[in-house]
Amino acid sequence: GPNRIASSAYGIVTGRITSIAIDTSDATGNTVYAGTTGGGVWKSTNAAGPAGDVTFAPLTDTLPVFSANAGTAAIPSLSIGAVSVQSGVVLAGTGDPNDSSDSFYGSGILRSVDGGLTWTLIRNSHDGVGGNHSFVGLGFAGFAWSSTSPNTVVAAVSQAAEGVIVNAVNKTDSGMGLYYSTDAGVSWQMSTILDGSQVV
Repeated sequence: GPNRIASSAYGIVTGRITSIAIDTSDATGNTVYAGTTGGGVWKSTNAAGPAGDVTFAPLTDTLPVFSANAGTAAIPSLSIGAVSVQSGVVLAGTGDPNDSSDSFYGSGILRSVDGGLTWTLIRNSHDGVGGNHSFVGLGFAGFAWSSTSPNTVVAAVSQAAEGVIVNAVNKTDSGMGLYYSTDAGVSWQMSTILDGSQVV
């Protein structure tokens, strides 16, 4: 059914798939990542096989930053809004901007360089003189990698359900919009969007 998102040796998780990322560096097409609401990030290494044999394993269930309240609604960051993979770097934007009953706010961007074995949580942008913007309380709608600059990636950041609990969206601390990274997701800056000469 629509709520059965992934089965693995660990069991079946219910929820909603919010994003799929196919690892193009795997020529067989077997490596696929899935972002889910409430269930974190999952990975398949046999996705190109017969449908009945495809399995997914959870990658984020035991992250120390999240595990203190595992299995409770106090873990909004395991709601994933977007997943992307490029040149061995996996990005998972926490927080689901879809405002469904199983959508929760996030705590930032999860980044892995080892296929999801270990993760770093990036909680905010580093905008220099423009100040830093917190990703806590927001949701990630998508990532797009540059086809000409391999380390450049853009993230679309939106509001997320119940983000006001942690003071998002507060223009002083957080900000919705487009963020970009030129170092494959290690650091982020908010984009300035112009409408003519006006900053939007």
